[in-house]
Amino acid sequence: MRKFLPLFAVLCLAVLMLGIWMWQRAKLRPAPYAKNRPDAVWLQSAWEQYKALYLNPDGYARDITRADGEVTSESQSYALLRAVWMDDPTTFAKVFEWTEAHLRRPEDGLYAWHWDTRRQTVVDANTATDGDQDIAFALILASHQFKHPPYLNRARDLVLAIRKQTGISVRDGWFPSAGNWAVRERIVNLSYFVPYAYPYFARLDPEGQWERVIEVGYDLLGESLRPPARLPPDFMGVDEEGHVLPLSPKSALSRDFSFDAIRIYWRVAVDCQIHRRLRACADPARTGELVGLLARDGRLYQRYSLTGEILDRGESASFYGALLPAFALWAPPTAEAILDRHLQMGQLDRIATNPKRYYDVNWTWFGLAAWSSLIRERTPSPEVVFDGTQIPPAGSF
Repeated sequence: MRKFLPLFAVLCLAVLMLGIWMWQRAKLRPAPYAKNRPDAVWLQSAWEQYKALYLNPDGYARDITRADGEVTSESQSYALLRAVWMDDPTTFAKVFEWTEAHLRRPEDGLYAWHWDTRRQTVVDANTATDGDQDIAFALILASHQFKHPPYLNRARDLVLAIRKQTGISVRDGWFPSAGNWAVRERIVNLSYFVPYAYPYFARLDPEGQWERVIEVGYDLLGESLRPPARLPPDFMGVDEEGHVLPLSPKSALSRDFSFDAIRIYWRVAVDCQIHRRLRACADPARTGELVGLLARDGRLYQRYSLTGEILDRGESASFYGALLPAFALWAPPTAEAILDRHLQMGQLDRIATNPKRYYDVNWTWFGLAAWSSLIRERTPSPEVVFDGTQIPPAGSF
């Protein structure tokens, strides 16, 4: 009997560890979304306010904080994502039609990133890969949600163009650079890393190695956090071996942790929610570092060095919104404190009704939408989206 005791102990330990793992996985699962909850009511009302304050009747989303209200591919992508998650096909169609007519580049099908409302013209025809990818993902979801196959056709062309026009080789794979302008200098913005969208992109572009892009992206995130770094940068260079390189001293791009990098945590949290991916759910961005900064400073400031020194003592609700889903997954007491101190319904209402809080309006909405499980429940799996779907050939839109 004694000779079986060590084996029995090992089996008991294995069962215990499995139980702990399953419990941890269950803890990460968000509560079901319910339309009558206050946060759900606010998400709907905030969408209506957004359309009234920021959406021009022609179909463009104005960032009023830029001059007299300029338009970017980012602002269009946010409007499209919010429209599909709010089940608003009319607004989606209007925004998409305007985007196609005014921002689409004839040479490759990507979108110019900057349009001036005063001059009614594109003022910078370069691309921003976050906007292009978010638009492609919105089109995929809309093709299913609104039963409109042409959206999938356009998404297919856009996904191929993203890979061919912005991709850079990294190790035995590739990764999207920050835009067509960033390829030669190999500049990457990790907040443009959209791992939850890549399984859908892979269905449209089977030769694109999109699953490998996910692994490369999480590897790069880990590289960006090598000590002494505690936080990931807005922009960085990457060599072919996947090592992080400093930006050129002449570069005007941000190399700090600020308004771009906060989105990394949101995107990783959404990947964990939608796909239950082990690398996503293991908190690869190290949310605990932000918990530490919040405990140290009593609030989150809008710019830090990568080692955590305060560089700008301004405060933005977008930080609390974008980081909320990550805190909810990996630091629940911190999420509760943020909801209580910074994202109460009255505070959110004041943000939603202010025409000069574009970034706060968007990222408090996206944060609450992910935290409340709306995004998880309104984003069907690739298997559901593409069930019985004929993948369109390139150039069929």
